[in-house]
Amino acid sequence: GVVRHHASACLWELERGSSLAMRQAACQHPTLAFFVGNRLEGWMGRSWGPSLAMILTLLVPIVACSLCVASSSVTCIVREGWSLAEVAKYETMAVCTGCLAGLVGIGGGLIFSPFLLLMGVEPAVAVATSSTCVLFTSSSTTLQYLLTDRIIMTAAIAYGIVNLIASYFGTTLVIHLQDRFATKKWYITAIVAAGVLLSACLTLTKVAMLH
Repeated sequence: GVVRHHASACLWELERGSSLAMRQAACQHPTLAFFVGNRLEGWMGRSWGPSLAMILTLLVPIVACSLCVASSSVTCIVREGWSLAEVAKYETMAVCTGCLAGLVGIGGGLIFSPFLLLMGVEPAVAVATSSTCVLFTSSSTTLQYLLTDRIIMTAAIAYGIVNLIASYFGTTLVIHLQDRFATKKWYITAIVAAGVLLSACLTLTKVAMLH
């Protein structure tokens, strides 16, 4: 996604006939220099360059992700004894969560935790697993936005510090409830449900304000 974004920006500047400075800024972005050096402008200037660049930047990530999914699926079925239906459910959930996280920015925990609870996972384990999975989805999305120059760093740092502190207290609360009310696992489930409900309400409110 990152290379595709900058390749599209480079092509746009070339088609517009922009100044040399603007073409260099778009076609020689530091991210592009890491992957293809400073050769992108020359490639985009050829007849086959734009089409090839768009196809490769779309095809390579899809193939790489598909191979990772296939490898993980085989491991779960052969070594862990999962059924094909279970693997399909988890993979479908992961794909949907990743797409939603990248497109609209909703947290993966909004989907991971309820799904794991519905699959019969222990509430405390579901929360911990969800937090770990969110690390990957949020890191991937954040890295793409960072490399495409779409992040307001001052806001990200401010909200990140608050989120870090809130996450610590939330994790401490879950551990405390698990230790003190081991027989009442619905407490943690209720907290997850309340968080999902609050997130849904805030999202709907934001959508209503935009319209």
